[in-house]
Amino acid sequence: MDLSSEEQEKYLNKIFASMAVVYINEVKIIFRHPSTRLKYEAGIMYEDAYNRAIKDGLLPLKELELLIKKRGLFTDEDQKQISSLESKIEAQELLLAKTLKVKANQDRIKNYLQELNAELDKIRYKKYTTLMLSVETKAEEERNLFFCWGCTYKDETNLYWDTYCDLLKERDSDFKNKVLIEFLNFYRGIDNSIIRCLARSNLWRIRYVTSQKTSDPLFGRATIDYTNDMINLAYWSNFYQNIYEMMPEDRPTDSIIEDDEALDSYMKSYYAERNKEDQARRGASNTRGKLSAFDKEEVIVTQSNELYEDIQYDTPREAQRIKGRSDVKKRSVSRR
Repeated sequence: MDLSSEEQEKYLNKIFASMAVVYINEVKIIFRHPSTRLKYEAGIMYEDAYNRAIKDGLLPLKELELLIKKRGLFTDEDQKQISSLESKIEAQELLLAKTLKVKANQDRIKNYLQELNAELDKIRYKKYTTLMLSVETKAEEERNLFFCWGCTYKDETNLYWDTYCDLLKERDSDFKNKVLIEFLNFYRGIDNSIIRCLARSNLWRIRYVTSQKTSDPLFGRATIDYTNDMINLAYWSNFYQNIYEMMPEDRPTDSIIEDDEALDSYMKSYYAERNKEDQARRGASNTRGKLSAFDKEEVIVTQSNELYEDIQYDTPREAQRIKGRSDVKKRSVSRR
């Protein structure tokens, strides 16, 4: 994906502002990201909704999965197809990592990967539509609605609905549903492909590298206050920085770095090879002989050390053969 400088600046401003302004039925709505306190309150809301759903007779995910399997709504054959498709996808990703020079082959593999993923999503959808009736899904719906209430404003400081009960009592259900959908799109964050494009752009990387060197706050705030987009951008910035700092013989080409699918396959293959090499080295070190230069400890004591005079040294073999000065003279004369 390629973004113009204007588009990059627009997305970065959106991330830094951590807000969005939308118009729903000609009504101005401002979305803000939830505070830490609101997240805590939403967690309590989730637990309460979970317990109520249990009392109402809904089943948790694990029990619901067993039930749909028992009734044949999702069979063992379906699960085998999922496992088979996942294996094929993994194999194609490995093949994509090995195809670094021929662009046509890369495109063919990518198209096949898209077909496999589409087929996999189709089978998973068959399962997940049934799981929508679980306790977790019901509790998640109520938590999202609570988030929507606490993050929706009519101006800079005032909530659109004064209380959560006011949101529940909203008579215009069409308007309420549209606000909820827009909020979920906002809270879900910017598309991952766009975030990755920003992370490797020069416009952003100069800010990221400068922040790392000067210890300046990356987004001008504490990490605890990072939004989902900020966390995502910080993660991918670190990911690409590690790639740019790789050794030249290991570093992928620029064309691969700019291709998300090709890069993911390349790095997956790279780390797999590294793990094999590490395991081979560990195995070789474990099979070595018991004798080692580090099995014994030696201490060197110089003449300046106070223990030097107290140590008894072995007499060298050559010195043992020479008994005195006369013996030295005799040997020197005989050699002449």
